[in-house]
Amino acid sequence: MFRTRAFALTIFTALALPQAPLAQEPAPPLQPGPDEGLFLIVTDIHFDPFANPALVPKLDKSPVAGWSAILGSSPPDIAGYGKDAGYTLMLSALETAAAQNMTYDYLLYTGDYLSHDFNANYWNNAGPSPEGISAFAIKTTQFVSRLLGEKFGGIPVYGVLGNEDSACGDYNIGPDGGYLDGLAEQWANLSGQPARFGAFRSGGYYKVAHPTIPDQDIIALNSVFWSTKYADTCNPDGGDPGADVMSWLDEQLSQTRDAGRKAQILMHVPPGIDAHDTARDAGSGTCDATIRLFWHDHYHRDYLALMHKYAGTIDYTFSGHTHMDGFTVLRDESGHPLMVNKISPSVSPKFGNNPAFSVFLYDRTSGALKDSVTFYLSNLETATTGAEPDWQLEYDYRGTYSVPDLSAESFASVAETLEGNTSLQQRFIDLYAVSAAKKQINGASWQAFGCALDAANRDTYQACYCDSN
Repeated sequence: MFRTRAFALTIFTALALPQAPLAQEPAPPLQPGPDEGLFLIVTDIHFDPFANPALVPKLDKSPVAGWSAILGSSPPDIAGYGKDAGYTLMLSALETAAAQNMTYDYLLYTGDYLSHDFNANYWNNAGPSPEGISAFAIKTTQFVSRLLGEKFGGIPVYGVLGNEDSACGDYNIGPDGGYLDGLAEQWANLSGQPARFGAFRSGGYYKVAHPTIPDQDIIALNSVFWSTKYADTCNPDGGDPGADVMSWLDEQLSQTRDAGRKAQILMHVPPGIDAHDTARDAGSGTCDATIRLFWHDHYHRDYLALMHKYAGTIDYTFSGHTHMDGFTVLRDESGHPLMVNKISPSVSPKFGNNPAFSVFLYDRTSGALKDSVTFYLSNLETATTGAEPDWQLEYDYRGTYSVPDLSAESFASVAETLEGNTSLQQRFIDLYAVSAAKKQINGASWQAFGCALDAANRDTYQACYCDSN
């Protein structure tokens, strides 16, 4: 349905003899060797079902199975920077990802299925006799989840909830609520391991066995509970779900370690320093007072303590939320790189980035990440006026940063190199915003962002950021 100029198979038909040979299909940018595989990360679609307000009452009354027909009845339309992904952009991203001549073992979705201002837009557009925000939020999330399952041949899909994913509002997901109950069965089936979703209804978290690595688990968290912005206004007496998920994580990691297994962790809101807000607030007070964490400090300390406690059990964590392409290295108590949290760029261009998705090459025996590539929509501005979406390969990680793999040590070396290599630093700044013309980082804010790459601990970050200012 959508053209991917650099990667789609093109057939040339000759009108005269001798017939021209068929063009060769380009080799995929990642080609697994023996005992290697690929997985896909798509995140932060922020699907906007209100892009055509006239369709909202129909969607509200229709079961999820009828949504594609309703949305497909509207002319293709892609919104630009500052907007979330409508049906056309979401479908374009997923169909492009499926058309890369690469076979994915599984898909990770690190949160934010729903668009910004979801509740207000629903009540403004649902029309008379609406079905209600809870039912519509559930159906919208189910619709995105359904597409993730259908577009990639039924491979396992492992998702986590983002801060927008709630029937109550932004950062307002409640434990033991109807929204979680409405997703549990579908997500359990998409994972291929429905028996392992017993804890999901409690808080949106679960643990499954890795689909290809025999001795590994995948632990999916609801890190929204740890966010400094979390407030369960719809269930103010809901207790302390952040403490509950921390205790659950401790228990799951203990079981994984005791069984001689390892784990990867998925979440939405990442650990570490919120460099964007830190840079924004610079100069509004003392340097240490303007440092902003993504999570409440006590949750952040407890999480880092667990990572140290289970050193050797976790190699990688994956998150979304920022919409940008970044990472944070977590170090052990001696300062050695312990693990990396990879932050993947979003499909939604809400914050000025270009839409993107990423593919990872990994070792099916050890789970080690060998390389990754990112694809992006290169012509968002012209696509908003009717041009065909033109998805391109943006970069490969190993080649761009001259590292042997995607280990914590390699990411740490990248963070160190960026401090002294201005040309590579500029390349990182370009890639951070997914090659958008508007950069999210500049010379004045670099230190806030650069320190956050390799200083998940507040004290370490303060030493890096404040001592240089």
